[in-house]
Amino acid sequence: MRFFRYIVFAFTAALLLQACTTSLYLANRFVVQETEIPVLIIPPPELMLTYSQVHPDSIPSDSLLQIDPRESDFLTVIDDSVFVQHFMNSLRNRLDLLYVNHYGPDELDEFFELEQPAYIFIIAQMELVEFREIEYFEGRSGSDRYIAREEIRVLENNIWFEFMKLHDPDFDMQVLFNVHATSDYVDGRFLRLSDGNVVFDPERYPLNISDVYDLAWYSGEVNADKIFNHILNQHVKREYGRDIPYYFRYDMESHSIFEVDEPPFIMITTPARDD
Repeated sequence: MRFFRYIVFAFTAALLLQACTTSLYLANRFVVQETEIPVLIIPPPELMLTYSQVHPDSIPSDSLLQIDPRESDFLTVIDDSVFVQHFMNSLRNRLDLLYVNHYGPDELDEFFELEQPAYIFIIAQMELVEFREIEYFEGRSGSDRYIAREEIRVLENNIWFEFMKLHDPDFDMQVLFNVHATSDYVDGRFLRLSDGNVVFDPERYPLNISDVYDLAWYSGEVNADKIFNHILNQHVKREYGRDIPYYFRYDMESHSIFEVDEPPFIMITTPARDD
């Protein structure tokens, strides 16, 4: 019986090794050979602006409407079109570096005339959220423990994509989500005063308006990477013929492919097929 269990274990391990080797080969071949991938990118119709005194996920959605957005520090002063343009310019620049042949709304006729495999990413919704949260700092002195609370401002850029494949009637549209954030940075130390009291001495690095546009640029770069990696994983899954228990991520700077546990995007929904 022990010998039989060893045979089963060895056989299972061999299958997993073969699956890993084959899928990694497919991923490497995609990165090397599948250049100039045609991708249609449709910009968002608008930039949604949401302000909340705490993270929006922690309060009912209808309560957000009762908060005056004029209380925000950034949402009333940024230029919506500049934010979106920063994002789109960064996204396109990064796709160029990844050898992705991207198309825009003014190239629809040319794109839909393609006969090779091609992909569509529609930015169905883009949102910039400003809220406040509490950051905690802990200090110790012997058996004494000290806690400080500092309020920071946070900006989140939420993106929802609708992903489709050109000329593939059997492919169901996928809704993909991604989020990136930036915030005030607070550092500091605990000080013991002459009267024996302990206070927290914070050093603050607050957000400014240029940080908001930097968030748009960074979000564009990261989403371009995720678009490439999503197409990469779709290709591997299709060529391999079945699901694998991990995902691949291509790192452009090191020209390396890594196995990761999480998919490039959070998949919101995959419509069920009609049998």
